[in-house]
Amino acid sequence: MTVPPPPAQAAAEPSAAAPARIGAVVGFMAFVELTSGIFQGFVPPLLPSIAGLHQVSAGDIALVNSLQLLAAAVCVPILTKLGDMYGHRRMLRIALAVVVLGSLLVAFAPSYELLLLGRVLTGPLSAWLPLEIAITRDKVQGDAGRRAIGLLVGCLTGGVALGSLIAGPAEDLLGGVRPALLVLTVLAVLAFCCALFLIPETSTRAARKIDGLGFLGLAVALLLLQYGLSQTSRLGWGSSTVLGCLLAGLVVLLAWGWWELRTAHPAVDLRVIGHRSMWPVQLAAMLFAIALFGSQSPNSTFLAARSQEAGYGFGLDTTGIALLLLPSQVASVIGAALHARIAARIGLHRTIATGAALLALGYGALCVAHGSEAAFLVTVTLTGCGIGLMSGAFPSLVAERSPAGQTGIAAGVYNTLRTLAGGVAGGLFAVVLSNILLADSALPSAEAYRIVWLACALSGLGAAGLVLFARRRTTD
Repeated sequence: MTVPPPPAQAAAEPSAAAPARIGAVVGFMAFVELTSGIFQGFVPPLLPSIAGLHQVSAGDIALVNSLQLLAAAVCVPILTKLGDMYGHRRMLRIALAVVVLGSLLVAFAPSYELLLLGRVLTGPLSAWLPLEIAITRDKVQGDAGRRAIGLLVGCLTGGVALGSLIAGPAEDLLGGVRPALLVLTVLAVLAFCCALFLIPETSTRAARKIDGLGFLGLAVALLLLQYGLSQTSRLGWGSSTVLGCLLAGLVVLLAWGWWELRTAHPAVDLRVIGHRSMWPVQLAAMLFAIALFGSQSPNSTFLAARSQEAGYGFGLDTTGIALLLLPSQVASVIGAALHARIAARIGLHRTIATGAALLALGYGALCVAHGSEAAFLVTVTLTGCGIGLMSGAFPSLVAERSPAGQTGIAAGVYNTLRTLAGGVAGGLFAVVLSNILLADSALPSAEAYRIVWLACALSGLGAAGLVLFARRRTTD
C-alpha cells in the first residue's frame, strides 16, 4: 500500500514554488515597465526631428508630450477603477493594445494633427504602472512588496535612460524618424504578449459603479483648456477663441468638481485627495510632475538650438541630446533602485523631500549655468538623482496607504494628478516658448527657457515643503 506524504510535506512544495512564480511575474511586469520607460525616453530626443518632419515650431512640438499626458489624466482613473472592479490584468491588456495602435499612428501619421491623435492614444501608457502595483500588492506584501514596486519603478526609469540612448542610433540605423518610431510599436507588442500569457489576474474586487459623467466632464475640461492654450501663439491672449475656450474649460472644471464631490462613486475621489493627511502628498506629486514632464520638450529643443542663430544651445542631434542627458537618466535609475534602502533609514517622506530638494537645486543652477555642455550635464544629473528618489518613493507611499481592494484606484489617482499637472505644465511651457521670442525670429529666447527652469526649481522646493508637512500628520 502506498503511503501518502505527510500533509506538511505536501504543502511545502507549492509554498516553496510560490516565491519563484511571484518573482517571475514581477520580472514580466518589469519588462512591461522597461517598455514604458523606453517609450517615455525615446520620444524627447526625437522631438526636433519630428518637428522638422511635420514642419512645426518648438512651441507646437511641446504639445506632443502635453497632450499625451492630458490623455493619461483621463484614461488612468478609468482603467484603474475598472481594474479594481473587473481585474487589473484585463485592463493592463486593454491599455497595452491601445498603446500599440497609438504608436503605429504616431509612426505613420501623414500630418501633425494625426500625430497628436496618435499621442493621445498612447495615454494609457501611464496606467501600466498603477495596474501593475495593484497586481504586485495582490501577490506580495510588506518589505518584499516595497522591493517589488521599487524594481518596477527602477525598470521604468532605466527604460527612460535606455530609450533616450537608443533613439538617435535607431534613427540613423533605420534611415529616419518614422522607422525609428516603429521600434516602440515592436516593444509594445512584446509587452502585450507578456500581459496576455505570463501575468496573472488579481483576486480582490471592489464593488463600484462607473461615473461616466465625471470622466466625460474631466475630458471636456482638459481638452478646452489645452486647445485654448495651444492657440495663444497663433491668435494671441486677447482672441475670443482663446478666452472662450479657457473660460469654458474652467467652468466645466468647476462643474466637474461640484459633481465629483456629490456623486457616490466619483471618477476621481476628491474627498480622499482633500483629506488632511493626503492633500499635501498629492499636491507635492503634482508639483513634482511639473518638473518631471514639463521640462522634457524644452530641454531637448534647447540642446538642439544652434548658438549662431539663437545665442544659446549646442546644436546637438538626436544622439548628442541622448548622450548629454544619459548621466541624468542613470542617476534616476540609481535613485529609484536605492529609494527603499534610504527610506528604511530616514522614512519615505524624508526620502521624497530629499529628492525634491535635489530637483530644486539642479533646476535652480540650470537657470544660471547653461552656457556649456559640462554645466548643463552637471545640473541635470542633480535633477536626475532627485527624480529617481521621488519616482521610487511616491508609489510605495501611495500603495501602503491605500485601502484593501482599492490599490489600483489609489495608485491611479496619484498617476492622474501627476499626469494632469505634467500635461498642463507642458502646455503652459509651450505657451512660454511660443510667446517669449528672439527679436525678429520665431525662436524662443533664452529668457523663456530660464522661466521654465525657474518654475521647475520652485516646484521642487514646494514639493519638499509639502511632503515634510505631511509627515507631521502620519508616520513612514
